[in-house]
Amino acid sequence: MSASLHKFPSLSALLACALLAPLPISAQPISVTREAPVVTRIEFERERPPPSMPKLTPPESGVCDTTFELAAGIGYSLEVTGAGSIKMWVEKIDIVTRQRIDIYTLAGAPAKLRAHEEGHRAISEHYYANAAVVARVAATPLIGKMFTGSGATRGAAEKDAQSKVLAVIEQAYMTRMRGPSVAANARFDELTQHGLNGFDEAEAIALAIGSGLAAAAGAR
Repeated sequence: MSASLHKFPSLSALLACALLAPLPISAQPISVTREAPVVTRIEFERERPPPSMPKLTPPESGVCDTTFELAAGIGYSLEVTGAGSIKMWVEKIDIVTRQRIDIYTLAGAPAKLRAHEEGHRAISEHYYANAAVVARVAATPLIGKMFTGSGATRGAAEKDAQSKVLAVIEQAYMTRMRGPSVAANARFDELTQHGLNGFDEAEAIALAIGSGLAAAAGAR
């Protein structure tokens, strides 16, 4: 499993990123769009593993690589406090969440291996199903909050403040989204010995997710 974050610019938060299109600011203080997961399945020959595939640890013959993505656009008001310093008040946050899952399996691998990697997919999708709620929880405390920014110019100071806002959203979202997913997938591997024992995948998925829910409830 792996996870990464990508941010893209909005009309109000101009952050350099050529990978994704601008995100328009909505009329609501917080809006969240959860895009459907994108799943790609790749078969490979052991002698020619795809360059994009994470390194396997023997005796692994497959891997499910999950990427959680969060894009945020910020609407704000600001006060110039100096030549290269500003105060910024967050007024709007628009978020788009994405999930990309790449499943790599060795060509000719047994059905048990494929079922194991699909189990990882199911666990990751289970947590991502709640992405809109998680993103809103991460963003809500920031509405009305003040951030400072500094830089050689006013524009640089604004970007500095914007990056602080996005960093807070990123940390809060990934802690609540990626963290539980990674932990549940690790429990799934423990139960199934990475797909090498006879443990039923559906039962292992339920136990892995259930253990995570119980741990979260106990931490409250």
